[in-house]
Amino acid sequence: MTARRYAVLKIVMLLGLGIYLLYKTFSGTLYFYISDRFTWLVLFGGAGFVLLGLAALRNLLRQAAPGHSHASNWTVLIVAVPLLFGFLVPDRPLDSSALDTRGLTTNTGLGGGAWSNVELSLPSDQRSVLDWVRTFNFASDPSIYTGEPADVIGFVYHDDRLGADEFMVGRFAVTCCVADAFAVGVIVRTPQAADWPSNAWVHISGQVAVGQFDGRPYPVIEAASIKEVPVPPQPYLFP
Repeated sequence: MTARRYAVLKIVMLLGLGIYLLYKTFSGTLYFYISDRFTWLVLFGGAGFVLLGLAALRNLLRQAAPGHSHASNWTVLIVAVPLLFGFLVPDRPLDSSALDTRGLTTNTGLGGGAWSNVELSLPSDQRSVLDWVRTFNFASDPSIYTGEPADVIGFVYHDDRLGADEFMVGRFAVTCCVADAFAVGVIVRTPQAADWPSNAWVHISGQVAVGQFDGRPYPVIEAASIKEVPVPPQPYLFP
């Protein structure tokens, strides 16, 4: 491979990687993969790759003789293949199909500590799915929340352990990236439970009741309203 050809490929890879990272950030799909608190790092990295690519392009245009490079084609492929997949594979957040392998978290690491004061201070109709699960885990007597209004958004998940008039409305919570994501959900009770397909995103309004799931008290929303909604710009919750 000539030095000039290798330099061109390197420029394409640097610019491609930088543009890819910036595109993911500004399109909002970056949040399908990592926590939003790392956005600045990705922006910095994307801008850095673009600047490196432009600097390499400038050097190439000033280069007099092409010469020859001993760099291996594998060096380019290591970057090119994942970059190509990144552009071609459709962006999609985790949904209920991921629960088959990850399972549903009902209590681990969700209660107590400084978090509890935050959830308890929120008006009940502003609590997310994650907030409600934490609230029930923290409460010594969950029945005190019976009758409180609830208003949550999440995806539909049908669990074999639920009744015929129930389904789970869930969200994935992400600490750093989707590799550490865990699913949480609250039970929704409605006569039309079977009409809602898995993975449909819904907006649930109703009143809270205390149910049982895996042998422990668990939040149930007696649904007064169920509306299908698009996938939110930020599909994940953050502990």
